[in-house]
Amino acid sequence: MKFGDKLIELRKKNGLSQEELAEKLGVSRQSVSKWESNNTYPETDKIIQIANLFDCSMDDLINDKVTNVESTLRKNKSNVKNIWNSFLSFITDTVDMFAKMKFLEGLKCIIVILVLGFLLNIAGLMICNTAAGIISSIFSFLSAERVSLMRDVLKGIFHLIWFVISVIAIIHAFKIKYLNKYETVKKEKQEKELKENNKQEVSFVKTKEDEPFIFLEVLAKIVIVFIKFMACWVIIGTIFAAIGLIITTVISLTYIPTNIVFLWIFLLSLAAAIVSIQIIILLIKFIFNKKVNVPLNLIIFISCLVISGISIGLMALSIRNIEVIDDNSFLNLEEKVIELQYKDNLVIETTGVGPEHQKYKYIIDNSLENNKILLSRQIDEKYFHISTYETKMDELPVIKVNEYSNHNIKTYYDLYIKYLKKNKVVSFNNYGNDPLVIKANEDTINKLISNLKLLYLVDEKRENNEINILIKDFKVYFRGNIGVEYNALDDTIKYESDDYSCKKEMEVTEYGERIIYTCDYKEEEN
Repeated sequence: MKFGDKLIELRKKNGLSQEELAEKLGVSRQSVSKWESNNTYPETDKIIQIANLFDCSMDDLINDKVTNVESTLRKNKSNVKNIWNSFLSFITDTVDMFAKMKFLEGLKCIIVILVLGFLLNIAGLMICNTAAGIISSIFSFLSAERVSLMRDVLKGIFHLIWFVISVIAIIHAFKIKYLNKYETVKKEKQEKELKENNKQEVSFVKTKEDEPFIFLEVLAKIVIVFIKFMACWVIIGTIFAAIGLIITTVISLTYIPTNIVFLWIFLLSLAAAIVSIQIIILLIKFIFNKKVNVPLNLIIFISCLVISGISIGLMALSIRNIEVIDDNSFLNLEEKVIELQYKDNLVIETTGVGPEHQKYKYIIDNSLENNKILLSRQIDEKYFHISTYETKMDELPVIKVNEYSNHNIKTYYDLYIKYLKKNKVVSFNNYGNDPLVIKANEDTINKLISNLKLLYLVDEKRENNEINILIKDFKVYFRGNIGVEYNALDDTIKYESDDYSCKKEMEVTEYGERIIYTCDYKEEEN
């Protein structure tokens, strides 16, 4: 196969026209046409450029006995010996270059490489740990031990791959910034010698520039495989995201008649779903080395981005116009009364996250018989229920008043939809902030408050027959990790073991004295 035929084959397989090839070589299209018709041969420097451009040897181009340049190139690339020789050539050139460099130049080169390696290491730690955490979180349904083991294994794999990427990046940066200058000088000398010795007949020996570092190509292929592996995980995560977005799109579409805000949610979720599907398709094409229609994908992405931006803006404006109702006016509140009987040392309290959420209004009603207690609360039984249960705290009997939702999803759904149609939304944030009303005769009320003060520090305000109590903090605190049982009736401690001991201190606060016990193991006697 003649030179011109090989040039045509290589040009077409690389998707280049004669004009594009001419532009890359810095010649006219007519020159390329004459080469391909075998009327003329290019000059030596142009043949070197062609060999570099198509990643083949110059001998493959000008030797008529070579009939398939691509297969020869593929064979050479897969040859382990060539890979090893390429690596040795790199080492030789590097040593030779440092030997000819001045001391300060060599020191500067080493510092640059070390700084680059340090930065890559820092970036690798963040990227690899984050990626391992994200992937392992997908399998959160497994046991904690398995998830932890998977995260550690992924970290090891990712750090190994990142090490390979870092080596490639450092070698490539070193080659571009330093070694290429050294190779350029050698190449110019070789070309000069070739021109002087071969003026009539063109015969070439491959230079270092013609023969790229094949061992780097092998490492690069490993990195590409890893990237494709990571792309598979991204595809899995994106598929779940796309399914969620599609579900959101369908649901929001059905609720558009309820409120205009659902229209903007529909457009936003639709645009996000299209982008997620587009990402899945692009990643699949990347994995299988398929061509991507860049203009079309760019148009789709920009269109979805514009739609998302407009939807978010209009949704924000629509939400601003929605009125929030938090005064409980949407509830049909009625007084719910629970009757109890007082017993010795009884404490009544509401359930809540902490003592600071408990408020009580004690009403003295001497018309009530002794030991009779009436608890009352304003509730809407359509949405909430109230009940009591008995427990024990620091050896005192405690009746907890528990107010809870009826857990009827349809009831709440109908309520929200009803008000959304009016461009309003209801809020239960202020519900339940009113105090629990406890009504009894004066003697029983005083007993209840005294019992409560055994457990808590309280802010007490009396006005006629009403006493408002706001719990501020626990009365007794324990420091230490040992097990003790406290009796609030007589302020005593029962230890789980004779090896324990506690030191008692009193702390004066705005709402009374706080008792603090510091507990630890007893000191051994010498």
